[in-house]
Amino acid sequence: MAFQEEEKDQLALELTRELSHTPYVCSSLTHLSGGTANFLFRGILACPLDDGAQTVVVKHSKEFVAANRNFALEVSRCAFEETMLNALDSLPNTTTGKISVRTPHLYHFDQKQNTQILEDLADTIDLKTVLVSPEAGIVLPQSTSTAIGRAVGAWLRAFHSWTAQPAQANLHKEMAVNEPMRKLRYQISYGAFADVVQKFPDIWVEYGSILNQVQEMAAQEYSQSICDQGVEDWGIIHADFWAGNVLIPNTPSLDNRQLEGMDVYIIDWELSQFGRKVYDVGQMIGDLYERKHFLNVDSAIWTIQGFVAGYGPLDDAMAFRAAIHVGVHLICWYIRRDPTAPFLEDPKLIHGAIRTGSEFIVKAWKKDRAGFDDTPLACLFA
Repeated sequence: MAFQEEEKDQLALELTRELSHTPYVCSSLTHLSGGTANFLFRGILACPLDDGAQTVVVKHSKEFVAANRNFALEVSRCAFEETMLNALDSLPNTTTGKISVRTPHLYHFDQKQNTQILEDLADTIDLKTVLVSPEAGIVLPQSTSTAIGRAVGAWLRAFHSWTAQPAQANLHKEMAVNEPMRKLRYQISYGAFADVVQKFPDIWVEYGSILNQVQEMAAQEYSQSICDQGVEDWGIIHADFWAGNVLIPNTPSLDNRQLEGMDVYIIDWELSQFGRKVYDVGQMIGDLYERKHFLNVDSAIWTIQGFVAGYGPLDDAMAFRAAIHVGVHLICWYIRRDPTAPFLEDPKLIHGAIRTGSEFIVKAWKKDRAGFDDTPLACLFA
């Protein structure tokens, strides 16, 4: 059960009182939409900050998901996000064409109250919201979709390379102990996908044997630690890298902004952990592919193509592993929803998503490169 409006109002009052003893005194807090796991507010500052900011985002976490208080979630996630955001201040912006990508600045973290004060990225909207809107094709024409995807892909490669530098050794150690979020990530992906497919007996009969093998492989992967040998393609990952955590300008004329230059932001770092780099690659592709599958949004495919090109070449092993992750993510669409709500999607589309996800996994497991030639994942092997 989610918080009611009066409960959110009460929380805003409590947070306003807490902030009254800090340099971030707010004259008002307004609840922001989004924020499945946490409570988000925009605060109007009583006095501008030294950098000129007149507003901030207040992010408050509890030991459950904001959208469902019955879903317990370790509040330690806030401290790991603080660690990452402070470290990411030293990661240079990545500029591709005229698109600059960076992370938001964390002004302050109150660990006792589990409250963050973040830079307000005003006049932005998350990429997922644009992709599912009726105006997606207008706001995100091919050139703009490809350019944004390329910029985000280039940023992700830069982030993965940056975390691998010796200077980030201490950061590795700090993030490697984010076991609660690592367990959660496994639980809602590799720990769940086989159970989902079993709800579709015709698909399970055809692919179940291999899907079980993939699940066993993933369980072994998630048991690895930073101290294990032979984990070169592992490192610190975002671990929740999907279109909902990419902010772009909130404007109906992105094609013009692309020519003039635009800022893109990567947000929500509380799940960041030690893992395979291709988890981030595969999750973004899988999430974008969902938009194409269920809503027939061509902009999603163009964004995938740009994203893969921006990230750069993958060897066959990484490409096949990314394809497996895409398939798992697509299948787990089935559980990324309110379990008490009815399905609104066409049953044929639901069945098709589970079949397509299973086929991606099986083809990648068999290293059937030709099997991807006529799919949106062909770009992984280009």
